[in-house]
Amino acid sequence: MEKMIQKISGLMILSILLFSCAVAPTARMESAGVPRGDASGVQVSHISDRMIAYTVTLRLSVNDPREIRERLNEQVRNNNGFIILVTENSINARIPSQYMEHYLKYARTLGEVENERITGTDITDQYRDDVIRLESLRTIRDRYLALLDRAYSVNEILTIEREIERIIIAIEQLEGRIRHAEQSVAYSNITVNFREFKEVSRPARPGPVGWVFVGLYRGIRWLFVWD
Repeated sequence: MEKMIQKISGLMILSILLFSCAVAPTARMESAGVPRGDASGVQVSHISDRMIAYTVTLRLSVNDPREIRERLNEQVRNNNGFIILVTENSINARIPSQYMEHYLKYARTLGEVENERITGTDITDQYRDDVIRLESLRTIRDRYLALLDRAYSVNEILTIEREIERIIIAIEQLEGRIRHAEQSVAYSNITVNFREFKEVSRPARPGPVGWVFVGLYRGIRWLFVWD
């Protein structure tokens, strides 16, 4: 029993040492400005420009909503984008960020612009933090795998495998967040809403002869009805 306790205690100490070894180099590399890789193989130090994810909403008054929908569909394909959602009076699409203004410029010509809203979200810092955390977790995973090869008892093997499974789940979650962030920057989220333009009808006004009858009506009404 004492031997088993000693083994478990030794395993816990090794786990702490593994974590410390993985985190310490990360901190030293960050303070020294050493480049590090992200989930896509891009060096973190190469993120010199801010990473901005754009969301755009454009509202138009148009003559023929069906025609506008077809023309916007075609324009999405022409700009190497892809459609997220199409309704009777709207199109939500992802457009490569370098073509965002070109797509919007075309959309504005399709009708009268009622409203336009462009929102940019800076995700640079969060993206860099996720990349650093991902690298640290990968380092810890690799060291646990090496430790697993040297484990002898069943308890040691099961304990290490549980830790490896937990770390792998965390790695997959971070990889998903990083991919989503990269796509949000690479493709702007643009929604174009459009409705049929309806001219406001103006009340009819009497002509020259009509004003004569209007005057007679008002005079007769004055004789019989006082407000």
